[in-house]
Amino acid sequence: MFLNSDSNIGELIKKIASYGKFNLTDEEMAQGIVSPQDSVNKKSKEALGDSVQIGDGIFVLSNDELKKIHLSTAELELMRPYYTTNQLGLYWGNSKNTQWIIYTDSSFQNPRSLDNFPHIKRHLDRFRDVITSSFRPYGLHRSRDEKFFKGEKIISLRKCLRPTFTYTDFDCYVSQTFNVIKTDRINLKYLCAILNSRLIAFWLKYSGKIQGDNFQVDSEPLRSLPIVHAKDQSNLAADTDSISLLYRILHQLTPNTDKYNDLKGQIERQQAKMDEAIYALYGLSAEEVKQIEAVKLPQEETR
Repeated sequence: MFLNSDSNIGELIKKIASYGKFNLTDEEMAQGIVSPQDSVNKKSKEALGDSVQIGDGIFVLSNDELKKIHLSTAELELMRPYYTTNQLGLYWGNSKNTQWIIYTDSSFQNPRSLDNFPHIKRHLDRFRDVITSSFRPYGLHRSRDEKFFKGEKIISLRKCLRPTFTYTDFDCYVSQTFNVIKTDRINLKYLCAILNSRLIAFWLKYSGKIQGDNFQVDSEPLRSLPIVHAKDQSNLAADTDSISLLYRILHQLTPNTDKYNDLKGQIERQQAKMDEAIYALYGLSAEEVKQIEAVKLPQEETR
């Protein structure tokens, strides 16, 4: 655990922890899907030869690739919408995916398991020699419990220049680049606002994991995050007006980047209001707020 030796920072970390009585559990978190062969890389091309190109989809297909293999209705039921950092940013994710994953669990290690899905079978058979999954020939290496990818959830980027948490309420399948948080013990939009706050970034910088210039937001730091449960507080601003308004603004952005520039000022003002409300939830003084605000975070465009 990384902890700055400055006694003032140490005392502030203790104070934040004393207010944050809510913690996530292991059962409320999961790493994303592990698929070592999402697409053709240099090594697999060397093994497969000129019949494939680097970047060709194996378990993860683009929209164009999906159309080309002409899946039946039954086969389409094995496809799941797949998302990357291109769609998932601070607070909010764009539901318009451009990729799909062949979602096959451990039961697909049976060589006959795709007999009723001939187009998918033919596709994966092209790459059979390079698929190293524990559930080969057709199962994903780690498909995870599908409940984590459905309904309301928070997607957490594991390695990032600044902590990045995305609220989604649509089916959203992601790779091991992310962790997924799913709980019914706290309002997820509220939780997402807390997690994206400057206060939590400060906590993670001095009491989480840092690798070089990056935050490493794995399950251990997530589990240790001290969250104030707003229902136990008199100040509910962070759970109502500020969060609701921010999400209404963000939903106007799809998918026009130029509109982000038009709304950037509103978004930044609303984020500042949320940070102020969150500081109040943790009982911070003006001097303590200055200490947190002094920690500079890279500016990442809010999607």
